[in-house]
Amino acid sequence: MDTSHNSLNRVSVVPWLYWSLLPVHRLLLSLYFSQIIIQGFEHLPVNGPAIFAPKHYSRWDPVLLALLSLEPLWFMTNANQFGGVQGWFICRLGAFPIDLAHPRISSFRSAIALLQAGKKLVLFPEGGIVRNQALRPIKTGFARLVLQTESALGGGSIPVVPIAIRYQPSARWRAKVIIQILPPLYSKDYEQENEKQTAIVLTQAVQKSLLAGLQRIGVRADREDESIEGDKASEKLD
Repeated sequence: MDTSHNSLNRVSVVPWLYWSLLPVHRLLLSLYFSQIIIQGFEHLPVNGPAIFAPKHYSRWDPVLLALLSLEPLWFMTNANQFGGVQGWFICRLGAFPIDLAHPRISSFRSAIALLQAGKKLVLFPEGGIVRNQALRPIKTGFARLVLQTESALGGGSIPVVPIAIRYQPSARWRAKVIIQILPPLYSKDYEQENEKQTAIVLTQAVQKSLLAGLQRIGVRADREDESIEGDKASEKLD
């Protein structure tokens, strides 16, 4: 798989814009929400690449997740979010597009190049916003991304960090927010006879961790019992 500098150059952070907006970002959050509680900081990898896998409830999620790291986070984001002024800003703050209906290999190449460069990447494994408390059965694409990157790096395990988020009573003015960072998962602990099966088992582990994390912070996130199988986006990685 091509993970050249061309792939990495498709995404960027404009340093002066990022650092100048950081104080505004923190002030905005402190004014909008009544309280923000972050639990489990000890589970965040300090050095090297990582994939954050949060529950996706609101457009506020990525804004809040930026509080978790002093360095910029990189977001694989639905392509329909890149229009107008919003699109201008987010593509300069570490977001890059993926068409969820018709995923392209270039999006995955960019993600792999970022991880190879030691960056921390945010992927919402449900594939989009789910505005109720239920956890949608998650896709295997991000797990396949982990395995492909590990292969490109010649070995080693990239931590996958599930993150549960709760808004009380909902994602609105003066709500309380609880962010629960969960222990990282490693593909080596879920290795199966082939890559596809490993991706499925790793995905199931992330689903289970997210459910437990959401329940820990008071969210009933039970889902219907559906099998997790290779999804369309993940097959594009082959």
